[in-house]
Amino acid sequence: MRTDVEQAIDLIERGDVQSGLQRLNTIETNADDEQLFELATAYQSLGHPQEVLRLVDQLLATYPLEGSLLTLKAEAAIDLDREEDAIDVLETIAVNDEAFLEAQMLLADLYHIQGLEEVAERKLFLALEQAPDEPVLLAGIGSYYVEQGNYQSAIPYLKQALQQGFAAEDTNLSLLLAEAYSNTGAFETAVSYYEEALAEQEEPRALFGYGFTALQLGDMKTATEQLESLQAMDPEYTSLYAPLIEAYEADHQYENALKTAKAGLSVDAHNEHLYAEAGRLQQTLGQREEAEQSFAQALAYHPGNMAASAGLLRMYAEDERVEDLQTLIGQLRETGEEDPLLTYYEGKAYYLNDEVEEALPIYERITAYLETDGEALEEYGQLLLENGRREDALAILTRAMQLQPDNHELAMFVEELQSREQ
Repeated sequence: MRTDVEQAIDLIERGDVQSGLQRLNTIETNADDEQLFELATAYQSLGHPQEVLRLVDQLLATYPLEGSLLTLKAEAAIDLDREEDAIDVLETIAVNDEAFLEAQMLLADLYHIQGLEEVAERKLFLALEQAPDEPVLLAGIGSYYVEQGNYQSAIPYLKQALQQGFAAEDTNLSLLLAEAYSNTGAFETAVSYYEEALAEQEEPRALFGYGFTALQLGDMKTATEQLESLQAMDPEYTSLYAPLIEAYEADHQYENALKTAKAGLSVDAHNEHLYAEAGRLQQTLGQREEAEQSFAQALAYHPGNMAASAGLLRMYAEDERVEDLQTLIGQLRETGEEDPLLTYYEGKAYYLNDEVEEALPIYERITAYLETDGEALEEYGQLLLENGRREDALAILTRAMQLQPDNHELAMFVEELQSREQ
């Protein structure tokens, strides 16, 4: 049979709030201590912390050391944003009290909120000393480590919690284990746990993690499927767009990648990274005017976005728009950017204008930066050659040829230079 308090709560849950609260008030008039505790618990579940404090303080006058009352009082204080009061109350609960474990877990949360991580961790392990096999506690420690980014430490506690039969509707341990394994590079193991997590509940966080992990494994089909499902479920989950673009692009689906970038911008119109991605894809697809606009928009939101800067600088250089190239470099320098890429394009502008004496010293300053760029090394080699430094030019052009195996014209030119040196 349902108690009077439970019947009152039923009224509230069915929408008859006034009648339910009135009945609770009536019950209190003749309530014994057990009913007062039940009322306090009911008010806590209904979100009435002031009522909870009033009733609990009344009971504490009779039972001053009762842990269940103290934890209830602390929870009400937390709801009222009185964290220090909650800590003071919880710290009084004795080790041999049944509420001690719950108190330590609450204290860990509170100290974590305050940034006192060492104290928070100490509270969790103080509880573990008293109940080493408690699944809720083991799960709590594992969750704490996941939140801290200490994934390797989280794994054994989460696995122990599962072994001890942990079950809670609001905590998906399979998902936490999947994230822990994924973040430690154990992607294959992570995938199996993501599958378990999604079998329990198909939620955005699990879909994103599974898709991202599949991407790390090079499984573009699974990555695309999971991230597409996430996009359909929650298009405002903006983190999904970058990895989905990457998955499409890896599969040479450039049109879909561009559509995804645009879809992301429709929900996050100020996302500089998506503008840069859109520009890069438009450039790949030959949509040069649109690409220029996208790169410019990215830089309008963040002048230091080097992906957008690189794309726009490259376009200006390819089109030999020297004045635009120099203007953009100047604007980027004004923002404090010192990337070697800017120095290269400064030299490139002189190179395009056949101003050899101005260009060569700039290329020489960033020789190490040019080391892996075949096209830039080819330009450097040509500048050296025009300055009469044939031996240095040949060494640089040979390296440029190695980085551009399909550049047959350069290969023939290097071969001709080598024959002249013999």
